[in-house]
Amino acid sequence: MSTVTLKNLSKRYEDADSVALQDLNIAVRDGEFLVLVGPSGCGKSTALKMIGGLESITGGEVLIGERVINDFASRDRDIAMVFQSYALYPHMSVYDNIAFPLQIAKVGRAEIETRVKDVAKILQLDPYLHRRPGNLPGGQRQRVAMGRAIIRRPSVFLMDEPLSNLDAKLRVKMRSEVAQIQRQLKVTTIYVTHDQVEAMTMGDRVALMRDGVLQQIDTPHTIYHEPRNTFVASFIGSPAMNLFRASLARQDGELLVRLGDQQLPITRLTRQRYPGIEQHKEGDVIVGIRPEDLEDATLVPEHPLDQQLQAPVILLESLGSDQMAHVQLDADSVTDTDDEDDTESLMNSTTAAGICICRFGAQSPVTAGVNVSIAVACDRLHFFDATTGRALREDT
Repeated sequence: MSTVTLKNLSKRYEDADSVALQDLNIAVRDGEFLVLVGPSGCGKSTALKMIGGLESITGGEVLIGERVINDFASRDRDIAMVFQSYALYPHMSVYDNIAFPLQIAKVGRAEIETRVKDVAKILQLDPYLHRRPGNLPGGQRQRVAMGRAIIRRPSVFLMDEPLSNLDAKLRVKMRSEVAQIQRQLKVTTIYVTHDQVEAMTMGDRVALMRDGVLQQIDTPHTIYHEPRNTFVASFIGSPAMNLFRASLARQDGELLVRLGDQQLPITRLTRQRYPGIEQHKEGDVIVGIRPEDLEDATLVPEHPLDQQLQAPVILLESLGSDQMAHVQLDADSVTDTDDEDDTESLMNSTTAAGICICRFGAQSPVTAGVNVSIAVACDRLHFFDATTGRALREDT
């Protein structure tokens, strides 16, 4: 087992005059499951390929353990990779596909048989060892691809969207199995995905990237509850966090946030979470409200009246366990934001739509076209600088 350290890792394509990766600094702990996540083109797969020796390094260093491996060939890095494509040999049995790396390394037949059986037991492939990959469903084929990587007993696993070819139901099953296998083997793993749900459910830590720049790296719990900026806040969570232009004001000694012609109190707990609000006592901010922190007020009759919003329901989506209510607020939405260094993009990201998504309980009697009272969990509001998009914390 090994640590993986990225120091100022950069990638520039001279012919395209573009920067794919910019000064990426990450320290992956021994045995950790780290997920790199972000939208297409954010640099996550490029970073993985640079660690694996499949992409040249423009600047910075990659270390496995204490060794700088920038100039090592891929085969000399003691890593194993699993890709989106299974890349299995169709004419070989499952046994021979898994055993192939050891056969190439001229490992003895007895040891190969022992190790294949051990891997097959871990991956629950024992009944299929003599079948060919073409006779297996997608989930089992992906297990075979993982088996071929596991049997090498590498120091590091690199996985590039290995579940993206599977259907939705099988992906849910496989992501829990992959996480369990990794924890059983205790091998340092770097996993790339564009699916934030996959990232949050699998990773010990999540590293969120955009445009080649690391936005935030932390545990799933922290990155969800304490987003560093508006991009992190809107990317993590399903549905995405609602973001609105708002203003702060004081009334009778109480700090309020105004959303159009309505207002909500900023509670003591929220001020503790976002101490930077005190520097913006009166002025523009971006307020974030997660859909799950908005409930039909009829379902929580004890909720304070001053912590409620009134809005018409535009659209209602029933999911069985709950309902997604799209309501219209008299406030400007922030639909998309860039990283904190691109203030022009952030300032131009406002729309007047004012659509807010609420996650109501299944028992809610609300229907489309009517006004609804919305109970807001004011202790869980989020606040960001209106210019930079950075969270209004102590380091703002």
